[in-house]
Amino acid sequence: MFKRSIVLGVLLGFSSWSWAGADEIDVTQKDLLPFPKLDQVPSNTQTKGMFPFVLPAPEAPHPWPPLFKKPSKEEVVQSTTEDPVISPSAMSEMDALPKPPKIAVVIDDVGYNRRGMDASLALPLPVVLAILPETPYAKKAAKKARLQERVIILHAPMENERELKLGPGGLYVKMDEQSFKETLRADLDSVPNVTGANNHMGSLLTTHRQHMEWVMDVMAERSLFFIDSLTSAKSVAHVVATERGVPTVTRDVFLDNVRTQKAIDLQFQKLLKKAHEHGSAIAIGHPYPETTDYLQKRLNAPLSAQLVTINQLLK
Repeated sequence: MFKRSIVLGVLLGFSSWSWAGADEIDVTQKDLLPFPKLDQVPSNTQTKGMFPFVLPAPEAPHPWPPLFKKPSKEEVVQSTTEDPVISPSAMSEMDALPKPPKIAVVIDDVGYNRRGMDASLALPLPVVLAILPETPYAKKAAKKARLQERVIILHAPMENERELKLGPGGLYVKMDEQSFKETLRADLDSVPNVTGANNHMGSLLTTHRQHMEWVMDVMAERSLFFIDSLTSAKSVAHVVATERGVPTVTRDVFLDNVRTQKAIDLQFQKLLKKAHEHGSAIAIGHPYPETTDYLQKRLNAPLSAQLVTINQLLK
């Protein structure tokens, strides 16, 4: 009974405030109330007894901090309709520097012995290995180079003017088209993962247009490139490759016709000079101890040209 009396008293007090108290509130002092502003309408026969409700907050302008200047209406419109214009910075001296010249190095005659194979594989990865077909270490060298993701090519034996022996897989002027192409295809198959070829010797064969056309036919059917070693000034290999759409490039310098460190260094300086004059240059060397020792030191030292893979120089 006592609890019921308390609840009844609370309800009666709330009712008396909501109906009678609303008439007693000074609506001009609404801003002084610590609670949400309520709709304070004068009581009449229609509103008498209605529970007050919350009015929506007026859309007052956001007060700007004293440290910032309030923008004008014109500035606000302009900033929302126009993109800011940023003036480009002046070109620095580094931006104006030309691209460094490029050099590529090919090591011929790989496959005869283990020492030459290992020394060649130890050279920087952009160095290309040209592997002779049907030699004792041809397949092993090709597989190891493949694991290094190094470019390998067939070093195709071609007839020379001095009648020097070519070894297995030789290509000769006396061959007819069928035997010539079959021999070249077999040479390519004997060296796994080749992406191109160049000529081993070939001072005679590369001057015969018909035979170079046969070479480029096989290069084209296998999507291979061809490097003209330029063992003869009369070579037409590069010209025929270009005509047949085979990516190609020619040799600029032989590094080790004379097998001394001094002579090899002179040829390497010649390579750099040609690269600076023409933008790029290609050198061919052999797996001689003098050559691989020199290149191991020189190619790992600072250069005035960039050492690249042969693929970057193909045209």
